[in-house]
Amino acid sequence: MTMAKRNHSQSGFTLIEVMLALALMALVTSILWGTIAQTAKVKKRIEDAQDRTHTVRVALMRMSREIEMAYQSNFEALGTQERRTMFSGVSHNDFDELTFSWFGHQRLRADAAEGDTAVVRYFSQPDPDDYSQTNIMRRETRRLEAKDPELIPGETYLLCPAVVRLKFAYYDYQQKDWRDEWDTTKADGLQYLPTQVRILLTVLDERGQPVTFISIARLHALERIDYRPST
Repeated sequence: MTMAKRNHSQSGFTLIEVMLALALMALVTSILWGTIAQTAKVKKRIEDAQDRTHTVRVALMRMSREIEMAYQSNFEALGTQERRTMFSGVSHNDFDELTFSWFGHQRLRADAAEGDTAVVRYFSQPDPDDYSQTNIMRRETRRLEAKDPELIPGETYLLCPAVVRLKFAYYDYQQKDWRDEWDTTKADGLQYLPTQVRILLTVLDERGQPVTFISIARLHALERIDYRPST
């Protein structure tokens, strides 16, 4: 009787017990892996949302800072449409355009044919890799010339990717009202600058819902100034 009990205690696990243990281990591993994978997805979604918000805010800050340095020269022939200094905002359905002369151009080479002033333009363009998305582009000329800014040598690069809406509004301090457009290049147009420019930039969040960010640029040189851009 004693020998039978000893042999039974040393017989080990049965096949059913081993299979049950493996099944339980697989179930626990599956649950843990699902939890880890879900946590990783949530973490990545949060990081993508933070990166997206950072990109939008940097673009807004840059546009605001540059618009605040816009100016017009008093040495312009008002009867001509092609001028070296201007402020032209055109309204479209979802993506507005803004072109203006400013004081903030940086010369990277001392002997380059460039100046401290230039023309900056914000405009929309389909993403070359995904035509369902629209990017906001920035183009800056290397100098000022009395011709179409697109014909002046300059550089174009991506300012903010995957935008669903870009709108500008301009505050007319004389009329005490906001305008959807502003154009100083016309002979009968506005010959001063707005005191404020409101920028609305809309993107999609991690859930695919539109989110709008707003910034206000406060311009300094409202009237034409006695500054002659270098040739």
